[in-house]
Amino acid sequence: MGFFSWDCKACNHPALSSHAIEKDAVNAWMKKVVALTPNGSVIVGEYDGYGRIFGDDDSEHELWPGEPEIWHYACWIKAGKPDYSGPSNDSDDQGWFFNTGDHDMEEPVL
Repeated sequence: MGFFSWDCKACNHPALSSHAIEKDAVNAWMKKVVALTPNGSVIVGEYDGYGRIFGDDDSEHELWPGEPEIWHYACWIKAGKPDYSGPSNDSDDQGWFFNTGDHDMEEPVL
């Protein structure tokens, strides 16, 4: 399976893996995500581009197959840490096949 991603519920930009981000890029913050699941789990960590989050606690979480709600961590904090409301959309560009600058966005002020 190749790269794929989901769009953040707040900003509609995909969760990005470190492979999709240039060094010191403005969008480097988009690799830290929160996944909310229908059963109430809240998973925080770095997205790998293949449907897994490597948690801040060194755990690995497989999100696919499933119906996760994905947020960039900064977007989730700014939104007040909302609970699960439904699955996120699949990213049209799979979090990988995009042009330079498409996801250049400053991190939201927390």
